[in-house]
Amino acid sequence: MKKRKRRRYSRRDRRRQPVNRKHKDHLFRFAFQKPEDLLDLYNAINGTDYRNPEELKVTTLEDAVFLGVKNDLSFIIGTVMNLYEHQSTMCQNMPLRGLIYFATLYQTYVKENGYDLYGSRRIELPFPNYIVFYNGDEEAPDETEMLLSEAFQIPDRESIPALESRVRVLNINRGHNQELMERCQRLREYAEFIGCIKENLKNGMDIQNAVSKAMDICEKQGILKDLLARCRTEVLNMLLAEYDEKKTMEYIRREEREIGREEGEKIGIVKGERIGQERGEARLSELLSRLLADQRMEDIRLAAGSEKERKRLYKEYGLS
Repeated sequence: MKKRKRRRYSRRDRRRQPVNRKHKDHLFRFAFQKPEDLLDLYNAINGTDYRNPEELKVTTLEDAVFLGVKNDLSFIIGTVMNLYEHQSTMCQNMPLRGLIYFATLYQTYVKENGYDLYGSRRIELPFPNYIVFYNGDEEAPDETEMLLSEAFQIPDRESIPALESRVRVLNINRGHNQELMERCQRLREYAEFIGCIKENLKNGMDIQNAVSKAMDICEKQGILKDLLARCRTEVLNMLLAEYDEKKTMEYIRREEREIGREEGEKIGIVKGERIGQERGEARLSELLSRLLADQRMEDIRLAAGSEKERKRLYKEYGLS
């Protein structure tokens, strides 16, 4: 079999590898880090009129990572537990991620309030509300609903799933959800800033110049002025890290199936072609998922480009 040429990552690539999310926030979370801004966003979405930021209790899972995606923002206000996520890709597994996040949030809630999980009295729980803010490049309506039950393999028509997770996906690209943008200035400014960066990229700028010019333009127009004036370098680094991570994952997705097929062909000599291909793809997918959960982005790149590195990592994770 003819060997394919693999892309080699330069020192410059390694210097710009994605920043560990345990230490660096994404811009969306950073933009809404102040309780008053988060409260304003909540009011805009729900038509409420809360005024006191102290009524909002932040419950964000600081160290929670699932498939490389951190819990962006979660908080309780009144009797509602809110989970807010930001996505630049339309992922069908968002309801499943929500289920896992909420399970952890409720576990923490029960523990912090001293409730007895095994007691006879029912524990009153805050109402779960899950929203994803989408600003990717794929076309999407203003609002989409996703359900966990749509992923279940239903054994028969009479079966009723014991679990459900519902997510509202709000498109926050320019030109979408105009009424919501009018009610929340912070969200509108965020959408304008990201839209300006995308426009610069379409005009042929590299990512660093695209972000820098967008910051200059938006700061002059008073858009996210408080962030751009005092945290310009930090904002730039966040966006460069997000862009690098997005490009890395796009490359990995393209490589994953082909690498899995090649490994499957080797395994298939003994196991049978179809079984071998499925096993090869499954093993690679498991390896990449574990590396992503451990934030080992450089090793992901190496695994995608080198059979020797994959063998090393398979052995390390017990996937040989």
